[in-house]
Amino acid sequence: MGIVIDHTARKRLIIAKSIQLFAEQGYDGVTYQKIADSCAIARTTLYKYFRNKRDIFNTAIWEVSYLLIGRFNEALSSKTSALTRLERVMTAVLQLLFEQRVILTVILDYVLASQRAGHDLSRVIASHTIGLRRIIHSLITEGIRRGELRKLNAGLTTDLVYAQLEAAILRLTVSQNADYEQLLSMLRQTLETFRAPVPQPSKSGGGEAT
Repeated sequence: MGIVIDHTARKRLIIAKSIQLFAEQGYDGVTYQKIADSCAIARTTLYKYFRNKRDIFNTAIWEVSYLLIGRFNEALSSKTSALTRLERVMTAVLQLLFEQRVILTVILDYVLASQRAGHDLSRVIASHTIGLRRIIHSLITEGIRRGELRKLNAGLTTDLVYAQLEAAILRLTVSQNADYEQLLSMLRQTLETFRAPVPQPSKSGGGEAT
């Protein structure tokens, strides 16, 4: 009886081993043969799962994107205010960034190497981030329309929120002491500044009759 191979498990192993190699040696420093060796499989077997190392890299990024989509759906499904849902979405993103810290380092290395080689990755990056930007913009617009948020410029406010995520990514990939609670507190404080002030009850004037 032949050995039954779990191809899904093997594919995930290849991705995990490849990401670790990319993190240790840089994207350009990893060859297809090194990936095959780290997975203890033949190069010809590796071709059955991925065409090349770029295919592995792209698959890993899309898997993270799918994880994020699942968390978005969970955060957006509640019937709470737009600001509360925005905070939940941003918290979910921040949690995933910390969980996927290794692949973030690999992505940054890949982007920098591509820029040095004169390759423009702006469209590729946009394809992975446009969904998040749309969700942020939609929640901010809804909050403004419903009077939950101050009358802000929705586009600029979206850029401000997204910039905080970019700063968190930079800190995660460059610094060794990124603190989740600190970054989350900074994010929440920023979101709180968007909240519309609570209307104060009007004070009726008038003095005593003489």
